[in-house]
Amino acid sequence: MPSASPAPSGLPAPNERSLLQQWLAILSVAVGAFALVTSEFLPVGVLNDVASDLGISAGHAGLMVTLPGIMAALAAPLLSVGIGAMDRRYLLVGLTLIMILANAVVAYASDFNLLLLGRVLLGISIGGFWATAIALSGRLAPKGVGVAQATSIIMVGVTLATVLGVPVGTWLSNLMGWRMTFLVTALVGVPVLLAQLFLLPRLDPDKAIRVRDLPALFINPQARVGLIAVLLIGLAHFAAYTYVAPFFKERSGFDGPTIGSLLLLYGIAGVAGNLFAGFAANRSVRHTLMLVALLIATSTALFPYFATGMTGAAMLIGLWGFAFGAFPACSSIWMFVVAPKDVERGMPLFVAMFQVIIALGSFFGGRIVDQMGSSVLLSLATALVGCGFVTVLVLGRNVSNRLAVQPG
Repeated sequence: MPSASPAPSGLPAPNERSLLQQWLAILSVAVGAFALVTSEFLPVGVLNDVASDLGISAGHAGLMVTLPGIMAALAAPLLSVGIGAMDRRYLLVGLTLIMILANAVVAYASDFNLLLLGRVLLGISIGGFWATAIALSGRLAPKGVGVAQATSIIMVGVTLATVLGVPVGTWLSNLMGWRMTFLVTALVGVPVLLAQLFLLPRLDPDKAIRVRDLPALFINPQARVGLIAVLLIGLAHFAAYTYVAPFFKERSGFDGPTIGSLLLLYGIAGVAGNLFAGFAANRSVRHTLMLVALLIATSTALFPYFATGMTGAAMLIGLWGFAFGAFPACSSIWMFVVAPKDVERGMPLFVAMFQVIIALGSFFGGRIVDQMGSSVLLSLATALVGCGFVTVLVLGRNVSNRLAVQPG
């Protein structure tokens, strides 16, 4: 990855920043990721409250979840091309500002249409942020920290949001109402915005991203292997995990608090998996991705038989959480390993693909559960993950761990 240019007046140049400033800069991006993902999934916990307050059905309120994903898939490539050669530091700051405004609009929305406008703005922020932040993680890495660890640090914010963001948001909603929950999330973004404004170094791209640059990762043969594996494993995960809670309720007979505790265990294990990926991928990203696939496949294969009891359910959901916690960071690190020069150009389409995977996995998982049951869904998920494992094992056998050169 190229070195960052000297910072503008009033900011220290990258080589003049202290180690503390370097850490604070990357942590500001990680906390921004936490706020962003928390904002994206907050409606999951407050959907019924929003529907009741605005006089709409819960299904109609579900557009609060659907719209940001659609907008993120569109914004990732379009925004990356549209900004040209703009300093990515200003882009990250701008996207954080949009996130703050989006949550404020939702908090004060007088009707559902205005609320959806806020969610559309959030989708723009999500797509642009992921297409930029992950691609630049190598240049934001503090001295002595590899690309893998830097990516993992940013992804910790995502994992923590899935563990703490939604439960805390739901608790705040019960305590102060759903509007205050979105307002608090907006306020969390304010110190993040200030930290990014004053601590991020100048982050000029190699060159402006053009439409013909977007398929860069899809054209690279080794990157394409990773993309196929991500597609297969991701589809399987989002199809199956979306319906884990109904499985626990209908097949295992667990009550709400028990299911909540199990999902919290999943999230805590996910944090450990994310940290594991940062270190393990520095040794071998190929073997790490294969391990991730193996653990997810083991979990989904055994779930129908052993997750009906508390001990088995806890062990399997913890194993699944650990594996998937490592998956997003490992997927991004794979691209840094095999195509370091193409990451910034190709990441927008990669992010768009990931958003589509989430939508398609959840959609088709629902159709399979309704028509054939959760056991069939889990079996199909196991088969898909197995195909992903074989893809990495066979087609990725020439992938070595030559990580991107760190900036000076």
